[in-house]
Amino acid sequence: MKKIMLVAAPLAFALTACGGPAEEAGEQADDIAEMEAEVMDAEAGVAEAEAELADEMGDEAAEADLEAEAEMLEETADEI
Repeated sequence: MKKIMLVAAPLAFALTACGGPAEEAGEQADDIAEMEAEVMDAEAGVAEAEAELADEMGDEAAEADLEAEAEMLEETADEI
């Protein structure tokens, strides 16, 4: 029985270690997706600011386009 434990214990540790790199890669993918969402949120903020500027300049068409772009970016970021 002790011989089995001497062989089984390192094998069990080796099997659990195999999940480590896969888990780390998954966490990195999640981090990248979160960063992409943050960038899209920032881009949405820029589009909203540009829409406000277009409104102040009286360019209603540009304002509508920029507001639509900002909304699309925010929705995409939320989906990520």
